Amino acid sequence: MSTGISTSVNTVDYPALRPESRQIRIIEANLDGEPMREQDLIRVRTPLGGATQWSVDINGNLTSCDEIVGLLVGIAKRGVLWPSDDPTEQRPVIVTNDLMVGYRVSDDLGSIDPTVLEKFRVGDRRYDWAALASPTGPFGYGSARGGAGKRVKESRILAILREGDVWPMLVTVGPGSLAGFLPFLKRLPSFHFECVLGLRLQKAKGNNGQPYSQIVPRIVGTISEEQGEVARRVYAEPLKRMFSEPPAGAVVEARSDDEG
Repeated sequence: MSTGISTSVNTVDYPALRPESRQIRIIEANLDGEPMREQDLIRVRTPLGGATQWSVDINGNLTSCDEIVGLLVGIAKRGVLWPSDDPTEQRPVIVTNDLMVGYRVSDDLGSIDPTVLEKFRVGDRRYDWAALASPTGPFGYGSARGGAGKRVKESRILAILREGDVWPMLVTVGPGSLAGFLPFLKRLPSFHFECVLGLRLQKAKGNNGQPYSQIVPRIVGTISEEQGEVARRVYAEPLKRMFSEPPAGAVVEARSDDEG
């Protein structure tokens, strides 16, 4: 996977993020001190089968595009342990939002040995995620069906604010895209909430030979420091608080967004 970060980065103007912007005043008034919630934001799913176009569903209006372009106003870690290798209609057993501590959200363990899980319990319905998902842990590499990959599914959730939108959309970077995406994030030229990204899709094949859609990011440009401060205050900080809250239930999808 090639990821584009140029040594010369364009400055992108987001008029809605100017300090005097009417839109910002409207957003803050509408929130009225209440927190953002994941279920209030549009989630864009990575397509199945190696498709290279995004489908965005906004209030029942479905549009397709080759690339999602927007400001990266939020990043979250997410990990899920499912009760079986085929979790289509099941709730996850454990969810983590920092890849360190996992929270038990279901008592249906499926094929998971409860005595194995108990060894990693560190409190009331809390588990040492880092240990159980480590290379030597019971759900680390080699524990997935067929002996390839992890039984746990770890990902990143991106909050992308497109030009002209009031609220960001959520895009999940699944296991098959993380290997290229994480180094890309580390090389961003500015704070993430100052960076405008482009997210394309390319067809790739998993270890089992099945095609899946892999996310390929590029840097489009950066906004000014002044607009970045507005983005931090209005979007990045509330999203950080939202993503860091312990899950009251399983606010996750019924499958991984990509099958790598």
